[in-house]
Amino acid sequence: MTTALFRPANVIRHAHSARRRALLGRATAWAITCAVPLRARAQARVPRRVVVMNWELTETLLALGHAPIGIPLPSWYSSTIVAPPLPRGVADTGLLYQPNFEMLVALAPDLMIVTPGHASILPALQRIAPTLTLGAYMSDAHPYARLCEETRAMASAFDTDSRASALIDATTQNTQAVEQRLGLQPDRTRAPVIVAEAIDDRHLRVYGSGSLFDDMLRGIGVSNAVNPPASANHATASWTTNAAGSALVPLQRLTEVSHAGVLLISPLQPDVLTTLKKNPLWRALPAVRERRVAQLPVIAPYGGLVSMQRFVTAVEAALDTISTGRGGLA
Repeated sequence: MTTALFRPANVIRHAHSARRRALLGRATAWAITCAVPLRARAQARVPRRVVVMNWELTETLLALGHAPIGIPLPSWYSSTIVAPPLPRGVADTGLLYQPNFEMLVALAPDLMIVTPGHASILPALQRIAPTLTLGAYMSDAHPYARLCEETRAMASAFDTDSRASALIDATTQNTQAVEQRLGLQPDRTRAPVIVAEAIDDRHLRVYGSGSLFDDMLRGIGVSNAVNPPASANHATASWTTNAAGSALVPLQRLTEVSHAGVLLISPLQPDVLTTLKKNPLWRALPAVRERRVAQLPVIAPYGGLVSMQRFVTAVEAALDTISTGRGGLA
């Protein structure tokens, strides 16, 4: 461990020590899961000053009707998550995994929501306030089901279980409505799609099994070309994704799924768009020549239920664009 990591801990140990001891005495009250009895939760003070150390979890907190007092790089949330909008005045707590400890102490939170990725600094964070660890859904084999569980767990920390139920129900209803509408027009859902981000003019990040996007495509009855059928040949079946359900692949991999439409997630950087449109391989792809390419809005691949509602709605619109021959990149 470096000296830089020790320095914030010294500040923390000597700042507001009496208050921290009192907060730590209540730490177990905030280690809440769906199974915590209602009576026990009613006796615990509902957190009011909450710092969230992750943008996707910030989305869920806002969707549950609570606003954080601090998050890492608020402008990044606004450009990558989008909805629900972040209220004005939310403090900047620094980098995602290298927070400003002095700022955290000054904010005096009574709960900090962290991810498994913060394990190395968790003891230091717990000297400031009790913590609640969520976000494991981002690397779960069944991320959507786990996301729903963690949404309930977060709501439980604020004694607002009904808000989680309403959010989950709204997402289910929205997904089912999209599935039903697409089912009435089978030509729009018969061909599979690729959901991807353009990293540069030669590489894409595609989302397959183990990703939230893949779970949502299944939910609306749209086939994901990254998950080929069992009858596919070995070469086509080798789209291996990581623990988060994504894979970085060269552009030529799309030639293996020439029948698939391509849904590109925004933002598509202007320089990438320019070079991609000039790339002979891209221009030769059947999906490009036949205008089976559509651009999705900015949607966080590991976002919460609001992001997933936006995703299925955007896919429906993209499929309509493709089916009517209006696909392509602007």
